[in-house]
Amino acid sequence: MPRRLFSRVLFFLVILIAVFSAAVFLFAKPILLSIAEKELQKIFKQSSISGLNIAINFIEFQGIEIKEKNSYDLKIKEARIYYSLRSLLKNKTEKIEAFKLNISSFKTDLFEIKGILLSAARDRDDGEFSIKSVNYNKLKIGDISGKSELKGNMLYIRPVLFNFIGGSVKGEFDISLDQGMDYNLRLDGQGMEIKRLVDDMEYNEKFNMTGRLDGELYISGNDAGIKDIKGDFYTEAAGGVLVIKDKTFLENIAKQSNQPLNIIMESFNNYNYNNGIVKLSADTGNLVMDLKLEGSSGKRSLSVILHDFNKGKEKQ
Repeated sequence: MPRRLFSRVLFFLVILIAVFSAAVFLFAKPILLSIAEKELQKIFKQSSISGLNIAINFIEFQGIEIKEKNSYDLKIKEARIYYSLRSLLKNKTEKIEAFKLNISSFKTDLFEIKGILLSAARDRDDGEFSIKSVNYNKLKIGDISGKSELKGNMLYIRPVLFNFIGGSVKGEFDISLDQGMDYNLRLDGQGMEIKRLVDDMEYNEKFNMTGRLDGELYISGNDAGIKDIKGDFYTEAAGGVLVIKDKTFLENIAKQSNQPLNIIMESFNNYNYNNGIVKLSADTGNLVMDLKLEGSSGKRSLSVILHDFNKGKEKQ
């Protein structure tokens, strides 16, 4: 949902530049503001723009609000698009020489993002990207930063840097500014604490797990949604302990493995592991996590499926 929403906002701004470039000095500002608001409402019914500032080389939209009941609430403080006479003669996406977005907040029923700043210029890699905070349940990520650049019809943010559950993450993101809005996100994490993830995601009533993870995550998609997810993570040499408390989950494992429940319960009670592999993948709209562990008392493996992940539903 958030990636698709932001891609649609970016595409809307690109289209407005194409519309306004030929008429920017022919109409009064109130008329242009009305046109902009109507164009935005074609894409987002519950939306508004409070102000518009026009200069020779840029258009600035102020106070953009986009809402959908029981879904999301987006507030953009300022969106400034720079262009030049040379760029106006090119295709739609290349009309933009640079842009700057200042987003106050983005809320859904699952998470909240605050303080998004993004500026990028054509063929310059010194643009700025930052997010003040991302909150999901008790899970919090703060001080996300990066450098951005416009190149052709692509926006690149690289590197993307932030700390996450006691570890460090470095990655890169790219998105096309055409109608398809194809994007790719790659992240490489080191030293992430599993217990902090379990606690912050409020899964500790179902299971506990200690240890640290290193690994990579790749996500690709477009305006229609997520196309692919791949994750490969490995536990660090010290290993850790896994305890599964959820009896229903253990009963399902017992059925799948055709083993007695008491044996399954014992095998996942304070299981000490030395090596672990976690793989993430997408399967017909579901997010699949495969966990394989190895310790002195043998090997353990299990799978967890987050149903309808592409639709933003909770785990079933």
